[in-house]
Amino acid sequence: MNMILFRYIVKQFALIFLAVLFALTAIIMLFDVIELLRNASKQEGISFFDVGVLALLKSPQMIHMILPFVVLIAGLIFFFKFSRSSELIIMRAVGLSVWNFIVPLVMFIAIIGVFDITIFNPIAAMTARRYERMEERLNMTHSTPFAWSEEGFWLRDVRAKEVLVIRASRVRQDGHDVVLDNVSVFELDHQDSFRRQSEAPKGILQGGLLTLENAFVIDSVAETGRAVGRLLFNTDLNLDRILEKFDEPQTMSFWRFPRFIRFLKESGFVAAAHEMYWHELIAFPVFLVAMLLISAVFALPPTSRQGKVLMRVLLAILSGFLLYFLSRITNVLGQSNSLPMVLAAWGPALIVIPLCLSALLHLEDG
Repeated sequence: MNMILFRYIVKQFALIFLAVLFALTAIIMLFDVIELLRNASKQEGISFFDVGVLALLKSPQMIHMILPFVVLIAGLIFFFKFSRSSELIIMRAVGLSVWNFIVPLVMFIAIIGVFDITIFNPIAAMTARRYERMEERLNMTHSTPFAWSEEGFWLRDVRAKEVLVIRASRVRQDGHDVVLDNVSVFELDHQDSFRRQSEAPKGILQGGLLTLENAFVIDSVAETGRAVGRLLFNTDLNLDRILEKFDEPQTMSFWRFPRFIRFLKESGFVAAAHEMYWHELIAFPVFLVAMLLISAVFALPPTSRQGKVLMRVLLAILSGFLLYFLSRITNVLGQSNSLPMVLAAWGPALIVIPLCLSALLHLEDG
């Protein structure tokens, strides 16, 4: 009997959850398409198909952002439906408590949260990177100069007459300079045709100048290379442009965060934004559960007066937004080391969940 009830409750909530998710995603995508069309109108050669592809590539990131509010709204609809129908009365009549249909939903939401950070997040990170590359190809944004992979650290500088692609096995910050170890510089034309390759055991990126020490140059028409000692490249790359790219943890898969955070720390760069975002991803399932319990607190008390229903809905939505803004405040405190990052990531949800459980216990037991 309990398993039948468990499956019924989860099925009913899942249908409402998917409907709310689809509706909110469609609304956000509509606004994204309008904004992209406005930006595309400033460029030539961008079709409506390109705009649609951009909106689709951006949607996974948006889904992750709105998921807490999807849980909140779906929970409100579900609990109001149960509290105002005979189903809740029948359950109570046969001796079932409020926990008999909250526990299955908590388990379902926790599974959704784990799925989001372990499987959906890598997909969203991949589509976010493709979104950025497509924006660059369509000249809708400035080129992003930084990339990181297991093979090393990559920089790209598009200049008036050529393109510089820089690879280094290791990068570290030294004051306002960037030091590159085992660096290679590939000089290409704007059709990506190879011109020259320069290699050096060490390079220094300082201001608008890249200096290679003990460089070795291989020309596109030469069969052998030659040593040239010191080699200088004018470039628009600098420490600030590299750090700008570091501030985008949303484009990285959940599974790559530990290695990338270690890479940043070893290189002397600030890893606070990425480390804080990683902790928030780990705490995300608990944050979703807190949103669900907020909806239960405000929707389960039975009432037949329309005014009270609207007031409860407004209070629930307001409470959800307050929890979200509290998490943003603790995020800033965590990045500035004013709070331990673990406490900053888990604190808001772990404060709200006991309060909601206390309210539900009072509702159930009087």
